[in-house]
Amino acid sequence: MSGGPDMIASAVIQHVGSMLGDKAWERIELLWNFENDAKEMKDKMFNLQVALNNAEKRSQESEDALARLWLKKYKSVAYDMEDTLDELGANAMIWRNSTCTAHVLSSV
Repeated sequence: MSGGPDMIASAVIQHVGSMLGDKAWERIELLWNFENDAKEMKDKMFNLQVALNNAEKRSQESEDALARLWLKKYKSVAYDMEDTLDELGANAMIWRNSTCTAHVLSSV
């Protein structure tokens, strides 16, 4: 039964390596999808900004308190979305930079 422990260790290492590869692929896939999703969200934010500007003009022309309340709520949502996009973008850049640094260091 020579090589038994070596075979087990090899199998464990292969399994762990496979799991790490799967996790790395999941991260890459998430990052790839994030860029597409972020672009879509930016486009929607632009459309929302145009609608908010239009609503703001209309609310200034009238004394409609409900329109002003609606405008205030949606502006708040728009700012929250913008902050979230900025934070996600910063996190993606940090992840990309750390991945590139790790790759460069591992190739040295």
